[in-house]
Amino acid sequence: MPSGKTIDASAPARVDLAGGTLDLWPLHALHPGSVTVNLAIDLRAICRVRRDGEGIRLVAPDRGLDRQVLSPRDFRDDPGTALVGALLEELAPDGGLELEFRSGVPFGSGLGGSSALAVAVAAALARSRGTAFAGVLNVEFVRDVETRVLGKPAGVQDYYPAFGGGLHVLRFETGHTVAERADVDADAWDAHLTLFDTGAAHSSGMNNWEVFRRRLEGDPVVARSLEKIASAAREMAAAAGAGDFAAMGRALQGEWESRRELAPVVSSPAIEAAISTAVGAGAWGGKACGAGGGGCVVFLSPPERTAAVREGLGRLDGGRVLPVRAENRGLVLA
Repeated sequence: MPSGKTIDASAPARVDLAGGTLDLWPLHALHPGSVTVNLAIDLRAICRVRRDGEGIRLVAPDRGLDRQVLSPRDFRDDPGTALVGALLEELAPDGGLELEFRSGVPFGSGLGGSSALAVAVAAALARSRGTAFAGVLNVEFVRDVETRVLGKPAGVQDYYPAFGGGLHVLRFETGHTVAERADVDADAWDAHLTLFDTGAAHSSGMNNWEVFRRRLEGDPVVARSLEKIASAAREMAAAAGAGDFAAMGRALQGEWESRRELAPVVSSPAIEAAISTAVGAGAWGGKACGAGGGGCVVFLSPPERTAAVREGLGRLDGGRVLPVRAENRGLVLA
């Protein structure tokens, strides 16, 4: 890549509809038939890479970050730059480099924003050094880098919508993952789906680790809850395949009722207030996004009730309805 040339990359976040946490190995191996269903949305992480000067300059205008170092490892001491630093260690080309990134995904939202950023940064860096970054073939690469930074197991569901957009049904079969992707009708989803940000950040790594640890220690309550989550996710996958939003809404609510049993940290007063308000306004159901504990809550409702659901949520203190649409575009490189 010549000096001064730029590479732009962006990747979408996602709403997880059912079966999250089961994308962590070996949880899906302990629960045969596990499925995870998610939908890419038009909140995107964006990265620009430019070969220039000496050393490495990292710029994130939305975070007030502008830092220049000699080695990628120098970024690893700051939680806000550790993931990008780890990707630079793996993929940075020789010579000077300027990397600018920003995200349209609220911090701690449970929408897979860090994973979308990881995909965008990794793809831009790979292209800058003339290396192909061939979609889902690199899911395990990005997962391993993010796991190294978190210091805890990372699942895989966030990377598929970031690479490919659309609706994904991930089926965890013995020895491999089958990823089924489909384009979606953004208008149809807009008529049914509402995303509400509670305003409180969550910690996906910590919440998932608590569930992960208790399941591997043989906690029967967690095991039963994960089995029920797997069943609800299979219902969601079947309903999504049929385009049956009412059945998807029932599966969403069933998934949440089982997920709340996993650990006290999964829910919160703000999440419970949002779900109570939305269901009272006519939503079929709702669930916290990601590992819960804060962040966003997703709802599905009949089209004739969606406006009332959004109006009710808009009156809650401390949160806001996020205007999002389903996104069929995955990773974009230019």
